[in-house]
Amino acid sequence: MPLLEIEDLHVGFPTQGSVLHAVEGVSLTLEEGEVLGIVGESGSGKSVALMALT
Repeated sequence: MPLLEIEDLHVGFPTQGSVLHAVEGVSLTLEEGEVLGIVGESGSGKSVALMALT
C-alpha cells in the first residue's frame, strides 16, 4: 500500500476570462522507504503541485 499516491493532478488559477494552468496531469506513487526528489526549471509548478496536497 503506497504512503502517497497522486493521479492526474491539475491545478489552475482563474485569470480575467481564462485559467492559468500551473500543473497539468501529475501522477506519482511513493512507497514506504522511498525518497522522492522533484526537479524542474523555475516556474515549472513544483511548489504549486506540492502545496495542492496540503
